[in-house]
Amino acid sequence: MSVPPIGSSSAIRLRFGPFELSVAERSLSKASQVIPLGGRVYDILIALLENAGEVVPKSELIAKAWPDVTVEEGSLRVHLSALRKALGDGQFGNKYIANIQGRGYSFIAPVTRLSAVRDSGSASSGLSNLPPALGRMVGRSKVVLEIQHLLQTEQRLITILGAGGMGKTTVALSVGHGALADFSGAVFFVDLSTATDNEQVIGAVAAALGLAPHLVDPREALLNFLRTRRALVILDSCEHLIESAAEIADHIFRNAPDIYILATSREILRVAGEHVLRLCPLDCPPEQPRLTASEVLAYPAVRLFAERVSARRGNFSLSDDEAPMVAEICRKLDGIALAIELAAGRAAVFGVRNTVARLGSHLDLLKFGRRTANPRHQTLKATLDWSHDHLSEVECVVLRRVAIFVGHFSLEAACAVAEQDGIDRSEIEGAVENLVNKSLIVAWPSYRRMLYRLLDTTRSYALEKLAASGEHQSMAARHASHLSRSLHDNRENLFDLEPGRTLADATQHNLGDIRAALEWSFGPDGNDRAATQMAAAAPQLLLAKSLFMECRDWMEKAIDRIAAEDDPRDQMEIHASLALSLMFTAGNSERVRDAFNTALTLAERCEDAYQQLRLLSGLSMYLHRTIDAAASLEVALRAESVANKTGNPEDAALADSMLGAAYYMLADHLRAPKYLERALHGAPASRRFNATQYLFDLRTTSLFNLTRSHWFAGNLDKAVGYSGRTIAEAEKSDHPIALCRALILTMPLYFWIDDLGQAERNLSALELTAEKYSLEPFRAVAVGLRGRYLVRVGQTEDGMCHLRDSLKKLRILRYEMLVTDFVSELAVSLAKQNQRAEALALIDGSIATQLGSRRPLHLPALFLAKGVALMCGESQQRDLAVECFEAAMTLAAQQSALSFELRAGLALARIWIDRGQIRGAHELIGAIYGRFTEGFETPDLVLASQILEQTSVRARQAG
Repeated sequence: MSVPPIGSSSAIRLRFGPFELSVAERSLSKASQVIPLGGRVYDILIALLENAGEVVPKSELIAKAWPDVTVEEGSLRVHLSALRKALGDGQFGNKYIANIQGRGYSFIAPVTRLSAVRDSGSASSGLSNLPPALGRMVGRSKVVLEIQHLLQTEQRLITILGAGGMGKTTVALSVGHGALADFSGAVFFVDLSTATDNEQVIGAVAAALGLAPHLVDPREALLNFLRTRRALVILDSCEHLIESAAEIADHIFRNAPDIYILATSREILRVAGEHVLRLCPLDCPPEQPRLTASEVLAYPAVRLFAERVSARRGNFSLSDDEAPMVAEICRKLDGIALAIELAAGRAAVFGVRNTVARLGSHLDLLKFGRRTANPRHQTLKATLDWSHDHLSEVECVVLRRVAIFVGHFSLEAACAVAEQDGIDRSEIEGAVENLVNKSLIVAWPSYRRMLYRLLDTTRSYALEKLAASGEHQSMAARHASHLSRSLHDNRENLFDLEPGRTLADATQHNLGDIRAALEWSFGPDGNDRAATQMAAAAPQLLLAKSLFMECRDWMEKAIDRIAAEDDPRDQMEIHASLALSLMFTAGNSERVRDAFNTALTLAERCEDAYQQLRLLSGLSMYLHRTIDAAASLEVALRAESVANKTGNPEDAALADSMLGAAYYMLADHLRAPKYLERALHGAPASRRFNATQYLFDLRTTSLFNLTRSHWFAGNLDKAVGYSGRTIAEAEKSDHPIALCRALILTMPLYFWIDDLGQAERNLSALELTAEKYSLEPFRAVAVGLRGRYLVRVGQTEDGMCHLRDSLKKLRILRYEMLVTDFVSELAVSLAKQNQRAEALALIDGSIATQLGSRRPLHLPALFLAKGVALMCGESQQRDLAVECFEAAMTLAAQQSALSFELRAGLALARIWIDRGQIRGAHELIGAIYGRFTEGFETPDLVLASQILEQTSVRARQAG
């Protein structure tokens, strides 16, 4: 509710909480004690009160308080802080002002007008038959102001359009009371809900105006009365006699030039001069975690709920614990004012938590209402009965049949489900249009076409009608069939996203229908064929939304239902989706490899090159995670062969990315970057990664492999640059798999160059993402990376515990990507704790594994770590350490891994310097340092420069 503007004669005193504000005196008091406020603080308070319940932008508040001065937002924050302190905002559960992030501020407490002035001397005073306003209005002040503005600009016929329970009558009465002064008290309210025919409509209007009921010609008498007057006539509830209401409204509009008409209806009147204002649901809080009471109370749906609970139960202060539950209630009820009021009545009796639990059946919960309300508004069910009873037979049939859709549906989908003998497509299209016009179906413009949906409360009602008709099972079968067919036919278009929308947003509206169709198909009324078709169609959405656990569960059920005669493409999709979802939730078991190979065999049998490349990319990722370098190269060469046959540049880029990854694992740091750079050049930067198209993200995969290859090769500045690009593109990809892989495989670089700040930031992002999406392998890696971080910041014991836990989990999950990093860190930490035997056993076991599996990539790092471990403790084994450092240098040189060659050389040089071999140390480091072309600010190169300078001086001194 907004209050009258400053200076309005009707805005004398306002009350909120224990405070009373006198507009005329510009004073605020509490318990008769004046609360001192500065002039600008007072102006800010008035600006908030004028728009109570609405968000007031910061710029508007600044303009009100500093009309002729340019100030910064900081000044506004200071004055708001003073206002909050004066009001005791936030103390004892009292909340008055909410900060709406990125939007402004809102006054969220109830505001009551204590007195108002009427023009008692007007000749028309007392003519109005307006009922009392229906309590404090929430969230509709802007609509009321808009209608008032339209009336002031000579708009004479306005229809407030909306679904039942949306608050149309409340808004109309508020406008009527606000218009009394403008129309000298001549505001008339006509309740058409009890009228049953055309004559009764005219009679209801005449009666509201005070005309005698026994008139011979009520139409003519009505016009004679109205022609010479200026008045506002409110025609409430026109929908059930829409033609009669439209006719009388049109007749008055054309023949009484000073009469203004405000109609409320669930269907437009369709007469000349009509201005339609659609009343939308009240704004509800978004579905996001950890919303506070102050944050949710910024939304009118929640404020209405809280106020109605208070009205029933006494003082009600919403707690932070209850805030998410009330937000859920309001969302489930679609922001429908009547539904929220009725739910608040139940919450006053049962409590908020129990009300959420009872919302499974909207209509059962909301069958009790206000005894004082109009009968059709006493319960939500009565409101819907009122609309349903005035539908045609075809409209009733279409309404109950489209209730099978959980979310949005297209006109084609409505026809596919609802069309049967006796009802053709044109009739269904006409019925949908009429149901939209009657506010029972909501039209929803989308990127490519118009979509429709039923509000949840309307859908609950229509589903009861569907069950009573005996059609529920046949509609569920049609619904599942349509969805599986539509998803198969539109696979490519599914990810053609509207600009600015994320993949998760685009697929959100389909998810409920997918789940409902899967439940039915696999349930007792479904069948194996329907189940496998639906299971093959569903993964593109489940995986796009990163619902890996859910996808895995459905695919495992589908595997048991597959028959030999099923479509090979459906079988292929089920096996591929099982492989991918298993890999990210349960690790890299042989089941993953088998599922990929089964799907790949089916793709080859179908001679489907696209699917072959897609599956080869997934298998390549599996082999990358298990560090099977030889098999990875074999798969990449197969992909190159397929890409050569298609001639598609994107296919070639995919094959290049796989080849680059394979050569990186084979420690070929000269050949790997060439393929990876070529892959990036051939892959569109604008492509969004989705887990159903290529099974790994070509661009981020190429980028993190380039990062690591340049790091190994000693191109450290390039590596840091590519690392930043990797993270940035992974974040833009809108997919947690791409982001987790990017974070995991670039983070070791930051440990190498001692940038622990960046490592911590990336690690926090990894932990959050892996936890949010239940990505078990990535969670296990995050534990190990956290262990490395803890060791580096001096929390060695905790760090070692993390590393042990991570290694244990990663062995079970067969995720090998960073195992050698964690082994090296743990072994060195153990040796520093004088536990060298365990350290050496651990690292020797890892070296043996790498040699036995022909994995050369990490051997330099392992020999380097072993040398460091041998140098720790009291009984240092320098000679063995020297052998390890020399082995690390030799292996690194063979791989062109210059960074590792330098680090091993630095360790060896320090031993030589201790032994007095100054010249040898100088020549060793000088030869390696001279091959670097960048990265001179990184720790190893800074240390190398210092050693060269020190050994040079000492060599001259010795000479």
